[in-house]
Amino acid sequence: MKRWVLVCVAASACGDNKTLLVDAAPDPVDVAIDMAAPDANPLVTLDGTGLCLNAGCTDINPDAKEYVPRFELWADGATKRRWMELPAGTKIDTTDMNHWVFPVGTKFWKEFTRDGTRVETRFITKNLADDDAPNAWFFVAYAWNATQDATTAVSTGSQNANGTTHDIPSRAQCKECHDGLRPSRVLGFQAIQLDFAAPAGLLDLDDLVAANLLTANPPGTTPRFPIPGNAVQRAALSYMHANCSHCHNPTSGTFDVAPMDVRLDTTKLASVATTPSFLTTVDIDAAVPFFDNGTEYTKIIISGDPASSGLIVRMNTTQNIRRMPKSGSEVVDPDGQAELLAWINSL
Repeated sequence: MKRWVLVCVAASACGDNKTLLVDAAPDPVDVAIDMAAPDANPLVTLDGTGLCLNAGCTDINPDAKEYVPRFELWADGATKRRWMELPAGTKIDTTDMNHWVFPVGTKFWKEFTRDGTRVETRFITKNLADDDAPNAWFFVAYAWNATQDATTAVSTGSQNANGTTHDIPSRAQCKECHDGLRPSRVLGFQAIQLDFAAPAGLLDLDDLVAANLLTANPPGTTPRFPIPGNAVQRAALSYMHANCSHCHNPTSGTFDVAPMDVRLDTTKLASVATTPSFLTTVDIDAAVPFFDNGTEYTKIIISGDPASSGLIVRMNTTQNIRRMPKSGSEVVDPDGQAELLAWINSL
């Protein structure tokens, strides 16, 4: 029974279950979904998740609130829309302003458009109260068809979706990134990322406070957590927070191998020099030096010398195993790199 339900959730259709079942393998991370057989089939398509009022998702459920993070993750030029929905009558536990804890039933969606074509919409939902349980959060991406009026769940990912160069991640790849930030697993919906005046109609920190959706409200008024430094410094710190910190933070397994922390901490914003981003990267030896084109790089960032800084070299290397970010991008972000180069040159 568990294999039967898992196949229906992950497959593009459930019309031929017997054929799909032959090659399917049980996935232990899906226990919560597997046990919910009567409710599993709607997850085969995006409209079954509760975001859309029609199959083409041109009408959005009013309970799903659209938002945009203050600092965006680079996605090779794709444009994105995002929504979140809390179960009725619940709040986000913000006892720790750096690590929000979401109620069971929370849902997040993220839509990607590449070259004018919708290619995928990702879905995340919280199934269990214990965030440390391996199946507490469920992840899946939905691929859009060529006519933009239907979706199918893609559990193993898809290359060059809808005739673009955009790659849809597998469920394992989704987990690899999101599991690096605990307990919430949610990367772009947090105090730092929502602490700004969002465009009209989009949810921000002030809106959450006004709607009484937080268990503990942050002090003051926006910006409640101002990023320290001048424009060059703020841009670099913010870029690393959005693009690197889901792997490089103390709750990630990566931290044991490379103790680099570039996540902005709401309690450590007094100055640039006291941020973990500065303290764990600038003129700091790399935990594991590496070679690229015959040159050894031993430090993460070298003040005034971006060409010799491992952080910059790893953004540009042609060695896939060395390149950062590790997944989710095939093209170097020109604006992001310019921001980091300007910062390192200013040190």
